[in-house]
Amino acid sequence: MGVLRKSYPEDHWLKSHDPEAVLQAYLDQQDKAYSRVKNAFIRELLGDLKGKVVLDYGCGAGMFTVHAALRGARRVLCVDAEETALAAAKYFAAKEGVQNACEFIKSDRFPPLRVSGSVDVILMKDVIEHVPDDQALLDAASRALVPAGRLVLSTQNSLSLNYLLEGSYHRLLKGDKEWIGWDPTHLRFYTPMSLTRKLVSVGLRSRKWRSVYLIPYKLPAPRWLGKPFLRIDALSWFDRRLGAIFPYNRLGWNIVVRADASPLVSQRVTRRSPVAAVFPAEPALISRGSLRSEGEIS
Repeated sequence: MGVLRKSYPEDHWLKSHDPEAVLQAYLDQQDKAYSRVKNAFIRELLGDLKGKVVLDYGCGAGMFTVHAALRGARRVLCVDAEETALAAAKYFAAKEGVQNACEFIKSDRFPPLRVSGSVDVILMKDVIEHVPDDQALLDAASRALVPAGRLVLSTQNSLSLNYLLEGSYHRLLKGDKEWIGWDPTHLRFYTPMSLTRKLVSVGLRSRKWRSVYLIPYKLPAPRWLGKPFLRIDALSWFDRRLGAIFPYNRLGWNIVVRADASPLVSQRVTRRSPVAAVFPAEPALISRGSLRSEGEIS
């Protein structure tokens, strides 16, 4: 029997049936220094989205779905395996007034598009390490892209200082051989080399790399502080300054890569009917929060 996708426990915030509560917890998480730096790199690698068809696979509460729609994407497909995550994404999109540009799809597989080569940009933010058959996922993504379309993918990196330090602590000192990082639903680690091989095997070429959490800044706190962790967010300076420079752009705990499809694949050249009619848009909920004032990191 193959590896199965792991689910979050029922008491996890993502499982709440209150879309506003899910969205708030998600945005609080994305407001931490680690996520702010990573999200800024992702926005950079996504590039100009005006007039594009964008697929946000593993969308969570929809931050980048809303980002794409607000940046002028013609159509945004928002896919997630968790119904509660999709509800929060709809909630967010409605608040921002972009729900008509978005389609929400519940699926733990890559959505079957009617026309291959119909998507300009695919985002997989911290998704591939959750997926049992990662090779099949990348193959489906490659076939969905238009010529010279781009895939932006982020995942955790075992070629990093944090893996050496925290991983050694858990695997060697605590004897937890099954330690898989910060999220118990992860299935595996990657390195830039292993990820590059997988991308090349499906016809995608890595173009740009970024990395985050070069130096750990979420550390075990002394007992007298009365909290489990001590955050030294000032250390995120190293990510902002070095995370786009070789070789540091491949050495962070989280790596982000932009990979491009070949501009010469003939079956992707004509895109008469993209995906607008494939999945009917579902009614959206009313939300809170905003990305309109979203700023870059400094």
